Amino acid sequence: MEHPRYYETMAIVPTSLDEEQINALIERARTVLQTMGATVHTARVWDRRKLAYEIKKHKEGVYLLFRYEGQPKAAEELNRILKINEDVIRFRTFRLEPEEFAKSS
Repeated sequence: MEHPRYYETMAIVPTSLDEEQINALIERARTVLQTMGATVHTARVWDRRKLAYEIKKHKEGVYLLFRYEGQPKAAEELNRILKINEDVIRFRTFRLEPEEFAKSS
């Protein structure tokens, strides 16, 4: 078994989503990660911000933050789920070094 890897995924959703829809998306992501054997450290709304440029006709968005450790397949599955979700404007996953993960958790 490989050592777990550390990941951070940021996703942007439209500000038109209500709190219930956003929480459902966060819980869906958490469930996907846990099903894939990952340990989820953070799964929450990070901030609401104006976008640097318009994406898919959106000028601002709600940023979601996920920080977790697990095998690469967990990050791949989360990315797959985010890619097919129509409510996700954009997302990006970063692999972190253990020391980066520890100081920002």
